[in-house]
Amino acid sequence: MNDVTQQTAIRLAWAGLAPFILLAALGVVGIYQGLALQAFLAYSAVILSFLGGIHWGLIMAGEMEKPQGRLLICMLPSLVGWLAVAFAPALVALVVLGLFYILWLRYDVEAVTQDWYQKMRRPITFVVTGTHFLWFIAIASERAVG
Repeated sequence: MNDVTQQTAIRLAWAGLAPFILLAALGVVGIYQGLALQAFLAYSAVILSFLGGIHWGLIMAGEMEKPQGRLLICMLPSLVGWLAVAFAPALVALVVLGLFYILWLRYDVEAVTQDWYQKMRRPITFVVTGTHFLWFIAIASERAVG
């Protein structure tokens, strides 16, 4: 991948944080909290699914070893995201999604060998999991007071 494409990918990845941050901010201050939470959880599941899709693409390009097993593994983010959003209460979904971002980061940086990608993923995952934590605190504290 050339430098221009890498820079574009990095910029888009950082821009992809905007919905996480905006929706978490709305949740913390209590503006449109129900709608913001629903949108946050849906976006989180979609992005988690996208992270698994990155591996699917690398497998299709022949850039990963043991492709059969990795094809199965790269389906996990989609399944976890869907199950959390579709069937878990919001607090549980926030924890499951946040923890799975961290678990997937560990797998991701071991499996994807491009240095630029690894450097990008760590801080972005920190921000994403932080927004899940903020949501958790906002909802848990609201329930404790109410």
